[in-house]
Amino acid sequence: MEKLNQSRNFKIAATGVFGALSVILSITPLGYIMIPGTPINLTTMHITAILAAVTAGLVPGMCVGFIFGLTSFIKTAMTGGTGLGVFFLNPLVSVLPRILFPMAAYFVFKLLCLIPKMPKVISASVAAAAGTFCNTLFVMLGIYIVAGGAQMVTGMNNAIQMAQEFGISLANIDFFTGFVLLMAVMLAANGIWEILGAVIITAAVISAMYVSSKKKSKLSAIETELETETSAEKEKNADTEKIVETESEQ
Repeated sequence: MEKLNQSRNFKIAATGVFGALSVILSITPLGYIMIPGTPINLTTMHITAILAAVTAGLVPGMCVGFIFGLTSFIKTAMTGGTGLGVFFLNPLVSVLPRILFPMAAYFVFKLLCLIPKMPKVISASVAAAAGTFCNTLFVMLGIYIVAGGAQMVTGMNNAIQMAQEFGISLANIDFFTGFVLLMAVMLAANGIWEILGAVIITAAVISAMYVSSKKKSKLSAIETELETETSAEKEKNADTEKIVETESEQ
């Protein structure tokens, strides 16, 4: 893929477009996609921040992440929350993690771009996976800390069941083990599917941008060639006219 325009105007435009899209996703069912016949509930709002980070840079990605977090906070404040949703009334859970996770997508993408001949689509897809995982990681860490640490998982049926399967005692569970158990529960429920969804959507968008930029490059090359031919023809006509004028004077 040709290098995307990284000018200030492009960054501002990308931030506006992806930020607006994030708001639209937050107020429509498209932000949370239910898979029919399954308990899977996919969150897609974070993908706009990942795309902004990958295509426009770190700052646009973090700005869109802030918009994502702010809309999440406002929506929870307006509608209230149930279950883990009540914790999103705390900006440390709803806003701060959404500002931070685009950093993971950005730096993973830049790191992979250093590998010679690494396709940008693959780099962006891996970055999307990393960004989605970090979004879940940071949000759940915020909830875990606000909820009181290891005490949180002792009241979760899924966590109790998983702890029994792996032979983990919840009686004296420590902070780190409790958080690992919480992450395992969240990844098993929705996290893996959200990562796959983010990878597929990001790959599709970046591929479309690649095709579009390639077509624009071809059109630019054709226009340049036509301009060159036109200029050459004009110069040739001018030379011909000079020769005719010279012969007439003689």
